[in-house]
Amino acid sequence: MRPGKRLNQGEIISVISHPRIQHYFYLFIFCGFLLITCAEVAGPPGGPRDETAPAVVSTIPLSNNVNTPIDNRITVSFSERIDPKTIAGTIFITPRPDGELEYSWKKNSLVISLPDSFKENTTYVVTVGTTVRDLRRNRLEESYSFAFSTGERIDEGNVNGSVFQKNKPVAGITVGLYESSIVDSLLFLDSLYPPYLTQSSKNGEFEFNYLPDGKYLVLAYDDKNKNQLLNYPSEKFGLTDRFVVIGEKKQLPAININMTSIDTTSLSIISTTITPDNLVKVRLSRNVSCETVYENLDKIYLIPIDDQDSLISAVSVRESSGGETAVFNFYFANLCDGSYRLRIGKNLLSAPGNDSLSPEGSEFSVYLKPDSTVPRLDYFSHNQKRIFPDECRFEFGFSEPMNQNIDRDSSILIYDSDDNQEDVSFRWIDNFRLGLILDNPEWGEGYFVVLNEKEFSDLAGNNLGDSISVFKFYTYDSDSLGEASGIVEYGPQSDSGAPTYITFRELSGKMKYTQKVDKGRFYFRLLPGKYLLNGYIDGNDNGIYDSGSLIPFRFAETMAFGTDTIRVRARFETAGLVFRFE
Repeated sequence: MRPGKRLNQGEIISVISHPRIQHYFYLFIFCGFLLITCAEVAGPPGGPRDETAPAVVSTIPLSNNVNTPIDNRITVSFSERIDPKTIAGTIFITPRPDGELEYSWKKNSLVISLPDSFKENTTYVVTVGTTVRDLRRNRLEESYSFAFSTGERIDEGNVNGSVFQKNKPVAGITVGLYESSIVDSLLFLDSLYPPYLTQSSKNGEFEFNYLPDGKYLVLAYDDKNKNQLLNYPSEKFGLTDRFVVIGEKKQLPAININMTSIDTTSLSIISTTITPDNLVKVRLSRNVSCETVYENLDKIYLIPIDDQDSLISAVSVRESSGGETAVFNFYFANLCDGSYRLRIGKNLLSAPGNDSLSPEGSEFSVYLKPDSTVPRLDYFSHNQKRIFPDECRFEFGFSEPMNQNIDRDSSILIYDSDDNQEDVSFRWIDNFRLGLILDNPEWGEGYFVVLNEKEFSDLAGNNLGDSISVFKFYTYDSDSLGEASGIVEYGPQSDSGAPTYITFRELSGKMKYTQKVDKGRFYFRLLPGKYLLNGYIDGNDNGIYDSGSLIPFRFAETMAFGTDTIRVRARFETAGLVFRFE
């Protein structure tokens, strides 16, 4: 084709079809394809998935460097490219700079610019948290901390421990170290930055290094909005059992933190009605603990509209145990016709910030009618269960308050598998529940519980029924069990005089066995399996682990977790175990 010649459509086609032009055309298309595919961030085709965690490989200034020149930049280099979006809220610098940090990248290196220059004669601690991820979403396995000083020395204090949630280690939890005087300012906690920050590793572990002498409060929290502050009470938090003091002793025993949370949803009474059984049925705006309500019946009131100064307390409640519910049926003795309003006592179920409120329901009317409703047996606590002989304490639950005058010789009978009648004792726990104890249970036995329905009636005289109900339970065969025994040791700061509870928890989480320690020793009979050991010191002697409180401030009870798996075999004893509280 000569330059300047006019081309028609046929000649254009012939030019593109020319072999040399065609070669360059395809080469251009191929190079363009390579540019597009190379610009895309993706894993290599085929082969195993990249699951290698990123790591910090170098820093500027160097770790433990002293007499560091005055500057305002810190560089952290990683083993691979990092997702820049995961950096925010996970870089902690102590002392905390006055102002925002600025970040820039040079390949795998993060450059952190402080708003002002380093201070003279100061130890700086830089921590990279575990929520940092690479481009394949692999997290840093544990927080990385390093220190440098603009003076001639670096502080040497150390605090370490583990964070747990529901008895399992939890990763990515922010752990703050505050001066102990913070307990006088906890109402302003959401605006107070911890002087020292780190995050728990994938194993729940955390560590502070390079700490100056002092008295500190350790506080863990789930920093959902990544602002490095505890937003109480909306974020989960965890307390230790004591202050940590760094002085002559630079290395302190490991501490354990158990996460807890507070339901911040405001509580209101949706409805209040009277049932055919003459119970007061209350529907709440959210679920609450049955146990909490049962233990605080004296704070559940009816207020007569025509006598506002009178308060009638609930006597019992049908929903007394077994988790949470939003509907409760209360029994008020000697209730009369009239108009009432239900009130829940101050601080009983209110969320933090609403402590001064006492939820009240709307006015409702009570017109008592003869109760002709037949009561029902709600449950027998151990039906078809296999238990240890020392667990032979049972419970019957009824649908309404019952007449407690029953014939003890014929109302409930227990027989073994050979039809021998067993000695049994029982007592009414409250108006709805009857407790039962088998006096001399044996190993490897099956028992029948016979309840004579004619012997039971509600307060109006309506019988439970006219037949008998039969239930069965079993005790373990002693030859099917193994044994585990050992001692409990207490560190110098642990209260060895308070009640102590030890729990063997099966690895699958399906079974657990808890026992009160007797004179520093424990002995368990267990089903064969693999177990982990944990325990707590019950400082308030209520039989329940206390996670502590921020407002009002109260330390958690001392707790400990064993790290070794304990194997239990049938007909063998695993002896010589040592469980220690630091």
